[in-house]
Amino acid sequence: MHINLFIIPFIIVVGLLFSKTNSKRGRSSYIVICSIVLILIASLRSPERMASLYSLDTMKYEEMFERSFDIGWNEFVHTFYLRYFMGIEDFDVGFTALNKIISYVTHEFWVFSVIADLLFFVPFGRIIYCYTTSVKQIMFAYVFYVALLQVFFLAGARQMFSLGFDLMALLAVVDRKLIRALIFFVIGLTIHFSSFLFLIPLIMIWYNIKPDTLKVLHALSFVIFPLVLFFPNQIIVFMGVASGVERYAEFGRRAIQGDSWMFIFLIELISLFCLIAIKKEILIMNNAIRVFYVMTPLLTFFAPLIISNGSMIRISLYFHMFLCLLIPYAIDCCLDENQRNTIYILAITALLVLTLSGGGTQYYFFWQR
Repeated sequence: MHINLFIIPFIIVVGLLFSKTNSKRGRSSYIVICSIVLILIASLRSPERMASLYSLDTMKYEEMFERSFDIGWNEFVHTFYLRYFMGIEDFDVGFTALNKIISYVTHEFWVFSVIADLLFFVPFGRIIYCYTTSVKQIMFAYVFYVALLQVFFLAGARQMFSLGFDLMALLAVVDRKLIRALIFFVIGLTIHFSSFLFLIPLIMIWYNIKPDTLKVLHALSFVIFPLVLFFPNQIIVFMGVASGVERYAEFGRRAIQGDSWMFIFLIELISLFCLIAIKKEILIMNNAIRVFYVMTPLLTFFAPLIISNGSMIRISLYFHMFLCLLIPYAIDCCLDENQRNTIYILAITALLVLTLSGGGTQYYFFWQR
């Protein structure tokens, strides 16, 4: 079963039904329905089949969950001490704690996934609700998710749970709740250490970076882009060494050239479109756009790192995921109503083609061993 042949038409059809009224209640209902479906798809997949088909880490995460049944809290505290106080590199222990806590509720991995997935989809849905004004924007956001983010959930990636806490921290920063933001950020950091990169946009948003500065940084990121493209290994090694995590530095030392030009071209082209379409005056008048525009210099800079190693898509993920909101903003900024509808149709069609270009995502449920 090619799951995207179900998901994207479902998102579009349900979106068209709710677009007739475009009320707040209708938009919230649409988000809830899409979230439930996406959570079930992410949770009910077969770890064995998905691992064998796409070399995903689903079985590894299932085994980690099963091992958590027998881990005592004394052992966990000892591991935490070794990891964060003695500098002995180990698996980020926040994810171990998450496994252990949910194991008190269930020993079924798919149920664990349902509960854990809420950590991402609830704040993601809230952000989409708060920062969209029409059903077509929501429709685009979820189709974008399926095209460029869904594979992380099918893999059971702990990074997505970490990103969920980052989204909660982002919402807290926007609400000027510093302590709450720090708590969410630190929890996310213990689940996946790469989320430390998300501290950059959080600081920029907290200090209300000026639109002039944002536009300069965005333009400057395109100037630096060739440098990143030609020296990705050195940059990755530097980031790993600077963070004190040797396994991240190894990604640069063990570079694996892959078919990544399409991804880089797509991200950079979209970033350029945002640079042109979203004017400084708009950033001054609209704080919501400015919050997400903060991500554009970062995604422009980090996206080319994938040319060294496909795993580096996890780095730009913290920033390029917000394109699901930035692109609709950019479209609405430079086009009238009739033109917008045409562009939305073309953009959603392009994302559909992108998701199916590799033959689609073959999907198996967990009972299909």
